[in-house]
Amino acid sequence: MHIRLLDARIDDPAYHGYLDAQQRAYSRPGYETLTKYGSTDPRTTRDPLKYLAAFDEPGSGEGERLVGGIRIHRKIEGLLPSEIHLKSQEFNQALADELASGESAAEICGLWVESDWKGRHLGALLCVTAVVAAQRLGATVICGSCPPERIRFYERCGLRFRRDHPLPDRPFPGVTGYYSINRAEAIRHREERLTEATTLLDRALDRAACIPTDVARAAAERLGLGLFTAPAAADNRTLSTSR
Repeated sequence: MHIRLLDARIDDPAYHGYLDAQQRAYSRPGYETLTKYGSTDPRTTRDPLKYLAAFDEPGSGEGERLVGGIRIHRKIEGLLPSEIHLKSQEFNQALADELASGESAAEICGLWVESDWKGRHLGALLCVTAVVAAQRLGATVICGSCPPERIRFYERCGLRFRRDHPLPDRPFPGVTGYYSINRAEAIRHREERLTEATTLLDRALDRAACIPTDVARAAAERLGLGLFTAPAAADNRTLSTSR
């Protein structure tokens, strides 16, 4: 399995294939909203948009297969997805305060993993890699949002959420969301395992816009993920509940 950092271009058939795969992975009510902030919403697509795509290499001449991914939205002139779907004065003010102090923001969202790769911790590796990629794209602050049952997963990836601000997630009535705004360097240095893994990932992206299999394996080992072990009972779904 390797991971590529790619430009999300609306006219690119490969990106359309990526969005189709993401929609299929979210086979639950409301899934039709899950890709719009990466494709059809002009408030979010006017700014630079990248995505990480993970590819399996099954062997036997079958070729590679897309098995997961995550998006990275840089905030320049437009809005971040969580600015739109949370509609939160607290989130917007906290983000504005970071920008006013000279920080540069990005949101990582749209995390998805194919069913046969769930339980192999690919979602966690993609999340940590997205932090590194966002920082390389100029972001010093990483934003995101998620429902309460996913907070623990993302906090293992180094993010920290404002648990005292439960918010309605507008595209999914009845769903509560929580937001995170973290300095990228703080995420990378929260634990030694995160520092070691992000250093490996950063060095790989220095060479090319790709995390090769050996680096993905080594980073997963540093994170304690056991990425290449047999699937177990786990669920790697979504950072932001509207896409």
